[in-house]
Amino acid sequence: MTLVVENLKKSFDNNIVLDGINVKIEPGEFVCILGKSGCGKSTLLNLLAGFTKPTHGSIKVKGEKIEKPSKQRGLVFQEHALFPWYTVLENISFGPIVQGLSKSEATEKAKKYLKLINLEEYENHYPSQLSGGMKQRVGIARALAGEPDFLLMDEPFGALDVFTKEHMRNELITIWSELKPTIIFITHDISEAIYLADRIIVLKKGLIAEEYNVHLPRPRQYYDEKFGKLATEIERTLM
Repeated sequence: MTLVVENLKKSFDNNIVLDGINVKIEPGEFVCILGKSGCGKSTLLNLLAGFTKPTHGSIKVKGEKIEKPSKQRGLVFQEHALFPWYTVLENISFGPIVQGLSKSEATEKAKKYLKLINLEEYENHYPSQLSGGMKQRVGIARALAGEPDFLLMDEPFGALDVFTKEHMRNELITIWSELKPTIIFITHDISEAIYLADRIIVLKKGLIAEEYNVHLPRPRQYYDEKFGKLATEIERTLM
């Protein structure tokens, strides 16, 4: 499903946060929205999720406006937002049950995604018994269990240590390569954006400052000369 954003504007009182965003995101793309704090990237994600409505303009999928949350769009935030009173398996099966699957069907689906994130042996653990990286993997599996067309991710690895963060980036690429959801990933980290994305959209003061197609083979190397040149170019755009 193609997502089309047309002349999107969002204001809070007299504060203009987004001022005329136009972008098209194709099915299966991995797009990073990159920008400094306060540039409007999280506001844009909330609009894409249907949590808030635009002041002007539209967001459409298959010609229909996004005006409320939908199972088409799975969400992963920096804070994992798992239910602490549910086990890992119960957290992942929660969405499918809400969508109408029987408990046995939902459990079967949850186990499929547990296997995908390599946490099968932790299915009966509670979130308090997991590391930060494990919690985020469960959060991703829970979002994917609803089988959304879009996976919206708001700086999901921002609170993790550097080693766990790197592991999670590789895990996400593996999951995306296998399932091919459309991923829209918010970040302020230039290297993270280049490592992950097919395309990087740079936001600056509520506007799209530039778009970059990332033509680097995977797995990508941070110390590759082309990686470094692109990082320098994006850094100049953000200045």
